[in-house]
Amino acid sequence: MARGWSLGFYIAGIAALGAGLLVGGIVAAATGSAAGLTVAAIIAGTGIATGGVGLWESRRFRRRAERLEHTISEQRLYSLAEKHGGVLRVIDVARGLRLTSSEAEELLDHRVDEVRVSMRVTDDGEIHYVFRELTTAAGPRVRVEAAEPEPIEEILGTLQEADTPSSD
Repeated sequence: MARGWSLGFYIAGIAALGAGLLVGGIVAAATGSAAGLTVAAIIAGTGIATGGVGLWESRRFRRRAERLEHTISEQRLYSLAEKHGGVLRVIDVARGLRLTSSEAEELLDHRVDEVRVSMRVTDDGEIHYVFRELTTAAGPRVRVEAAEPEPIEEILGTLQEADTPSSD
């Protein structure tokens, strides 16, 4: 929808620019007086200003459309990754999102940051894109706490007891 508004503002901007200059030129040529030239300048200036605003809005809507498309494609990619257990291949993305292989590869390559998304090459040479936050094969996460080390005297005492023969 934003692309449609962008195109509409672009056409309106060009039309306003052209109409302002055309009508201003006709008025200037037809009258030739100082008052006529003033009116022609006002008409032309209004057309230029209106056209400029239309072109500016067109650019703003185009950028918004690009941001929306980026967000939607990212959401679709993560949804697809979730369906595939967090691991995707280029062919999975090409088929799932109806893209060419090169577009799918570019989309995946831009996500690789080695933190959330990484590339893994299988023994067969196939490239897998691993979405670590979505990977089901990662297993449970375990936190390991550092334990206080035992004093050296206790360790030596235990070793000495083990070396002494028992009298049983």
